[in-house]
Amino acid sequence: MSDTASESLTETYDRLWSCLESGVNVQRSPFTMLQAATLGVDGAPKVRTIVLRQVSRADRVLSFHTDARSEKVAELRRDPRIALVANDLDALVQIRAEGVASICDDEAQRRAIWQSSRPHTLLLYRAPLPPGTPVASPEAAHVAASEGAAPTDDGYENFCLLHVTVKRLDWLELARAGHRRAVFDLHESGYESRWIAP
Repeated sequence: MSDTASESLTETYDRLWSCLESGVNVQRSPFTMLQAATLGVDGAPKVRTIVLRQVSRADRVLSFHTDARSEKVAELRRDPRIALVANDLDALVQIRAEGVASICDDEAQRRAIWQSSRPHTLLLYRAPLPPGTPVASPEAAHVAASEGAAPTDDGYENFCLLHVTVKRLDWLELARAGHRRAVFDLHESGYESRWIAP
């Protein structure tokens, strides 16, 4: 662990991205599962958990996938603004990201992510009903193993890859010696940073 009392904004920015990258590259990282907030179609805030799948520091992009039939996709089509938050409860670190989501329409990229995903993850996209559909029992929402193997209905049409172009990052670190908070406003040529009161 670095000496956070003397850590610069540049070092904090690097550490922040390293934490996010660990969400993709390190098993059981606290930065793998993030909370995502969108504006519902009815205008109310909606929050759910997503799994971070890709991080591109150079492009300022965080990516995850979801069912194309989900409410979050409809919400992001209506208003692409999104906020994400991740917490490391052991290190007492919180990262918040604000940005704009876009649905990936690059077929080669979508197919590559689909093919590199675990089979049990992809099974979710074979579900016969859209997420949120009322069912008589939990089992009614699942695909039978024999149905799931059908190559013509592998669920790919329900697979949606979302890229979030990050506009702002907020780093909060709690410590007995004093909490530390920094904000980074990102743009194509780099970022602007400042310390702010926690």
